[in-house]
Amino acid sequence: MASKKKSRFRKSASDYLAQTHRPLNCLAFVLPLLVAYEVGAVFYSDRLLAPQHLAVMLEHLGVAARFLPAGLIIAVLLAWHIISRDKWHIDAGAVGGTLAESVIEMAPLVGLAILTERIIGSASLAAGGADQALAAEILTGIGAGIYEEFLFRLAGIGLVMLIFVDLLKASKKSSAVLAVVATSVLFSLYHFIGPDAFDFRLFVFRGIAGAYLATLYVARGFGIAVGAHACYNVVVALM
Repeated sequence: MASKKKSRFRKSASDYLAQTHRPLNCLAFVLPLLVAYEVGAVFYSDRLLAPQHLAVMLEHLGVAARFLPAGLIIAVLLAWHIISRDKWHIDAGAVGGTLAESVIEMAPLVGLAILTERIIGSASLAAGGADQALAAEILTGIGAGIYEEFLFRLAGIGLVMLIFVDLLKASKKSSAVLAVVATSVLFSLYHFIGPDAFDFRLFVFRGIAGAYLATLYVARGFGIAVGAHACYNVVVALM
């Protein structure tokens, strides 16, 4: 009897692990966050660079609209779902589990921030700009979690894997390691675009944080990577 219960538990856990990777479940989790950010951006000053840069890239392709970057994320996840030939079924348990797991997976980022702050004096847990209202800080943090994970994890890691695995026929494991390292370095450097001067301590923290989020994306899926990133940003805003 005990072995049957263990077997059912393992099957249930295995199903959940697979369900969190499904693009339709990821979309169901990300969509409310995306809508909240986009609606909030209408009322607050939108200082987030990632959707602005996505909009510029789309303009170069001849398309421009206010909510096009958000539409692109939705379209990519839907296209991924269609290509996967998966069922049009959203697993509510997996979506709820993604939220709970996002909070859990956020904890190592907070621990990393505290550790690096003590070791190298990085101001990684400092709050955002004092000129922004708390609600705006929270919405910006949620938006960063969505758009940066889309750019650097879903698109960035996907592009590296496409080039090295599909085109160059390189090892999948070594290509995944390369993708994690390369996108993490770019992720860290990306945060210094704008008025902020380069800070090596922050560069190290963000690079390690990027590597953690990239590993989380590969191991647990896009939704949980977004959730952990957004949760950390909200904690920073509240602090």
